Amino acid sequence: MTATVRRAFGRALPLLFLAAPAARAQTTAQLEREVAAVGVVEKLGAPVPRDVALVDAEGRPATLAAMAGRPLLLSFNYTSCPRLCGLQLAGLARALRDEGWKGDGFSVATVSIDPAERPEQLARYQAAYVHQAGEDPGIARGWAFLRGDAASIAALADAVGFRYRYDPKTGEFAHQATLVVLTPDGHVSGYLHGITYPPGALRTAVARAASGAVATAAEQRSLGGFLLTCIGFDPKDHAPLAMKVMRTGGVAAMAFLVALVGTLALGKGRRRRSEVGPR
Repeated sequence: MTATVRRAFGRALPLLFLAAPAARAQTTAQLEREVAAVGVVEKLGAPVPRDVALVDAEGRPATLAAMAGRPLLLSFNYTSCPRLCGLQLAGLARALRDEGWKGDGFSVATVSIDPAERPEQLARYQAAYVHQAGEDPGIARGWAFLRGDAASIAALADAVGFRYRYDPKTGEFAHQATLVVLTPDGHVSGYLHGITYPPGALRTAVARAASGAVATAAEQRSLGGFLLTCIGFDPKDHAPLAMKVMRTGGVAAMAFLVALVGTLALGKGRRRRSEVGPR
């Protein structure tokens, strides 16, 4: 390493080690607190309270018990979610279309985690994602979009280990993208995490649930998917907090590189002037 480069590092490193740590420590600690309050605690084999009072997109009383008798894919979302819910439901609709699902063989239920969910918006959500899933009229009958009060939603979510948290500062919910697979008699058979659902994994999970079986820990790991959490959204900046943590390090690194390049360029200019000498 030349003397010029050593001097460059000496001048630039304070930018990296003094400007970044405070912001990085703050955002990392905040991220850890957020993650601890959300996510999914897998409760394989746990019974689900299927008599919890809910309401469908058309305002009619509904329960999960009405969908008994065949496997059920259960997701937790809400219509004003800035990004993650839309990605998850689009991924689910695409998977159902790819499977050629016509509302037969299993049911799908999307439950809003927002107790103040607007009925008209929930109906629009249903129409949009049912349409993405296919044109068969059986899809609308097989995929229910439901809402309920805070106690009902919490009871259902707690039974399957789905943790979420409302942030009054943003008016949004921190939550994870997860599809819970239930057996025909209402027990947790497995989980599919993330916003995409490979056909093989979806078919395997549904077939296992149809037989009344519960995934073993090893089987669940093979189907698990990517744990994606929607936390820390800023209304003016929809990048998740995890991205902001990485962004902090990126800014510091950029500052370091800019300082390094500037210092090298300055040193090179001085050398040229010294070689040419006074005119």
